[in-house]
Amino acid sequence: MFKRTKMRLVILNSLVFFILQNAFGAMIYFYMHYSLYHQVDETISEKKTHLLGEQERLGKELNPEREENHRMVYLLWDKKNELYKILPQQSLSKADVERFSSLLNKEGIQTITMDGNSYKYLNMSLEQDSVKRIQIIYNLKRENEMLSHLLMVIGFGSLISVFIALLGGIYLANKALIPIRKSWDKQQQFVADASHELRTPLSVMKLNLEHLFRHPDRSIEQESETIHQAIQELNYLSKMSSDLLTLARSDSEGLQVVQEPFQLDEVLQQIVRDFKALALQKQIQVTADIQPIKIIGDKERVKQLFVILLDNALKYTKDQGKVSISGTVKNSRAVVEIMDTGIGISKYDLPYIFDRYYRGDKSRTRHIEGSGLGLSIAQWIVQSHSGKIQVKSKEGEGTQVMVQFPIKKY
Repeated sequence: MFKRTKMRLVILNSLVFFILQNAFGAMIYFYMHYSLYHQVDETISEKKTHLLGEQERLGKELNPEREENHRMVYLLWDKKNELYKILPQQSLSKADVERFSSLLNKEGIQTITMDGNSYKYLNMSLEQDSVKRIQIIYNLKRENEMLSHLLMVIGFGSLISVFIALLGGIYLANKALIPIRKSWDKQQQFVADASHELRTPLSVMKLNLEHLFRHPDRSIEQESETIHQAIQELNYLSKMSSDLLTLARSDSEGLQVVQEPFQLDEVLQQIVRDFKALALQKQIQVTADIQPIKIIGDKERVKQLFVILLDNALKYTKDQGKVSISGTVKNSRAVVEIMDTGIGISKYDLPYIFDRYYRGDKSRTRHIEGSGLGLSIAQWIVQSHSGKIQVKSKEGEGTQVMVQFPIKKY
C-alpha cells in the first residue's frame, strides 16, 4: 500500500518540481527577450529624437566611425524615395536595401527578418532638400545570440531539473509519508487493542449463555451469579461502545462543544459529593479546597472530564489512602489539581498514558475495571477547551494531575 502511495507522491512531487523549475526558466527567457528588445526600442527612439534635434549637423551625427560593429545602419532617402546614402557603407546587401525601400511607409518601430537576420527599423521624415527620409535600422544579431545562449542554458538546466525534481519528489514523499505511517500504525494498534478488549467480555458472555443453555431446568436464583456476570460484561461493552463513539466523533470533528458560562466550582463540588460514598467503601479520605471559578465551556463535557480523573484516582488508590482536589484561579487561568496516594505510574509508562487502550503493567491493572479510553477522552475534552493537562507521578508514591482552562471574557 505504502509503495504505491510513495510512487504516486514521487511522481506528483517530481512533476510539480519540474513544472515550477521550467516555468521559472521560461519566465527568465521571456523577461530577457522583452528587456533586450525594449532596450533596442529605446535606443532607436533616442537616436530619432537626437537626429531630429540636430538636423543642421546631420552629417557629423551620422559619422560611420561612431557606429560600432555596424549594429546601427542608416538609409538616407531623397524626395523621390531613391537611396541617397547608406551609412556605414556596404553594411547591407543590395537586396536588403530594396526590401527596406518597400517599407518606407511603415510607422513606428517595426521588426523584420531577412535571410536569417533580424532587424528593428524606424522611418523618420526630415525637412531637408537632399534627404527627406531616414531609416534607422538596428541589427539584432547580438541580442539573438544572447537569447540563443540563454535558451541553451535553460534547456541544459531543464535536463538537470529532471534529476533534481526526482530527488526532491523522493524527499517530499518520504516526509509526507511519516505522519501517514504514524497514523496507520496508530490505527492498526487501535484496532488490535479494541479487538483484544472486546474479545474478553464477548467470550465471558458466550460461556455464561452456554452454561444457561446447558441447564434449562435451573431457576433464575440459582443462576443469578452467571446472569450478573453477563450483565457486567454488557455494561462494560456498552461503556466501551460509548467511549469509542465519542473518540470517533472527536477525530472527525463531529462533536460540537457548547460554549456557555458556568460555575466550575459547583461542578467540582457535586462530583466530590458523588464520589465520597464510593471512597468510604475503601476508607479513602477525600478532601476538597475549591475556590469560586467561572469559565466558558461545555459543562457536561467538563463534568465528564473530572469524573474520569477522580474515578482513576480512586481506582488506583489503595484502602485508607488519600485523594485531594483543589481549584483556584492563577494568571487568568482556572487551575484544578487532583492528587492521590495511589500506586503511581512508572516513568516508562507516563509518556503513553493518553494513548488509547494503553495500560501500564497489565498484571497490576487487569483486576481494575475500565476500557482504557478514559484518559484519551479527558485529553480531547481539555484540548477542545483550549486547555492543558499535565500528569506527574512516581511509582508507589501517587499521582498529581493538573488541568488548566483559560478564563475568557463573557
